[in-house]
Amino acid sequence: MHPSKTTVLLAEGASAMRQALASQLQTFGFGQVLQARDGTRALQMLRAEPVHVVICDLDMQGMDGLSVLEAMRADPKLAGLPFILMSGGLDRDSASRAIRLGIGDLLVKPFTVRRLIERMHRVLQRDAQALVSALEPVPEPSATEPERATILVVDDTPDNLQLVAGLFRDRFKVKIAHNGEKALAICQSDAPPDLILLDVMMPGMDGFEVARRLREHHASECTPIIFVTAMTDEASRHQGLSLGAIDYVFKPIEPELLRLRVSNLMYYVEHRKQLQRDFDQLQENSRLQAEVERLRAEVKGLRGG
Repeated sequence: MHPSKTTVLLAEGASAMRQALASQLQTFGFGQVLQARDGTRALQMLRAEPVHVVICDLDMQGMDGLSVLEAMRADPKLAGLPFILMSGGLDRDSASRAIRLGIGDLLVKPFTVRRLIERMHRVLQRDAQALVSALEPVPEPSATEPERATILVVDDTPDNLQLVAGLFRDRFKVKIAHNGEKALAICQSDAPPDLILLDVMMPGMDGFEVARRLREHHASECTPIIFVTAMTDEASRHQGLSLGAIDYVFKPIEPELLRLRVSNLMYYVEHRKQLQRDFDQLQENSRLQAEVERLRAEVKGLRGG
């Protein structure tokens, strides 16, 4: 089935994020994207009209994503429907449960739309070979050169940009942005950063507004933010942390202290990446096991004949 004839059901509790993701799916050529704000509504919509693939967030009020999947698998009309789960973090037991229930794929947040399209292609390819020519191939990372984590430094002052960026270029990829608009464009692209070091006082869009918009987009809702700012009053610090920042650093910075804070945070970043790798491996092992069992059944049938 061609993407333009594919109907997607997107279940996500955050309205702004749901609408942004739906818009981008349509930009990639998917014909209809139905939206559900929670699991209960998602099931109602699935039972009311034809859908070809479900994309569902794990953490929703009321019925969570795994409960939706469980209900679908218990319904003969929905049991075979491809299902992609989105999650900011999934423990191994829950991942194993998802695999047993026949999940199509899992995406650990944050993720890019390109990665989502790749995974949709993977789960739909049995029924939609037209996706092969409809989507551009995505180059795989080099196997010989491990990919370094990326830091985005956002500041309207060139000297500050160079000072902070220079602290991390020996260990990480570093991108810079001199205003909020450019920062948002980088963070919501197909190559978002793993960490953002964000100034507050900038002309036009200030750092607080940047953070607010980052949290409303699926590609950046979980991206760690450290404010690096000359605004040292407690009210500003409280505002920054309330917007989802994990740290609030005062200028002038202490270079070694900032390096330590970033290094410690990168363990968190790597943990999220490892979650995705672990799930992919669990799913691959499950597929191999199923294939072995299928072959054994064939051999047994031949011997019986």
